Amino acid sequence: MAESAASAFEQIKHIDEQGEYWLARELGKLLGYEKWQNFLGVIHEAIEVCRVQGGDAGIFTAIGKKPSGRGRPSAEYDYRLTRHACYLVAESADGRKEEVALAKIYFALTTERYELLAQTEEERLRIEHRQRLLRENADLALRAREAGAMTSQEFAAFFNSGYRGLYCETQQQIRERKGLRRGQDISDYIGSLETAANIFRTALAHQMMDDRGVTDLPRANVTHHEAGDSVRAVLLSKGIVPEQLPTPRKSFQQLLREEEARQRILAEDRLGLWSDVDEVE
Repeated sequence: MAESAASAFEQIKHIDEQGEYWLARELGKLLGYEKWQNFLGVIHEAIEVCRVQGGDAGIFTAIGKKPSGRGRPSAEYDYRLTRHACYLVAESADGRKEEVALAKIYFALTTERYELLAQTEEERLRIEHRQRLLRENADLALRAREAGAMTSQEFAAFFNSGYRGLYCETQQQIRERKGLRRGQDISDYIGSLETAANIFRTALAHQMMDDRGVTDLPRANVTHHEAGDSVRAVLLSKGIVPEQLPTPRKSFQQLLREEEARQRILAEDRLGLWSDVDEVE
């Protein structure tokens, strides 16, 4: 059994253009169910658990001809299961079976890993854009220093000029609107589009200050406000109101922690896929 009952679950995995999946009939045999009709009851129970938990029952997809009334299902009738669906099936199966006990461990571990690996395009862009914004803000702060900004109050006034242009709000007002605590960086709680808008604001302000040869703080503040207002005008022309863009549920720090965990998992997988599970006896 230990030989790898865990890798046996991988061996019956199928992959197509829609991604990975398992067939219920094949899974049922691995879990020790000789009769399809008996295993079908387990699948139906798992589907109901999924619905009660508010999940998407679409992770269980019936394929082939479904029986009507008391008719017997055709040999082609089956279910296409996602990894998470397999986990729910294992949880609903007969826990006295050794095969089921291992399946619970295997799919619990791998479902968690795969869900973590499933980084969205929005999350990837947020990380990429946020790192760019950090650099642009640092460069703009140096340019503001060249124009005479020396104290924290002067830097705050300079950056608030840009925020007022873009949002018609100060940094503190934006923080309050987003429900953030004092001291929390608003850039950690903006989506990829909003981050890109702020990158445009900072880069445009820097370029305008250079083109105009700005060497004093009052003109620097006015220029930064104008840059923010120009970016706002572009967004408004497309029906996008900057201060109405949604606040992400995850902070930038949480995305970074998940990315670190994701890279750790990928490194572990390169050393030996599921080796920790395969050793379970």
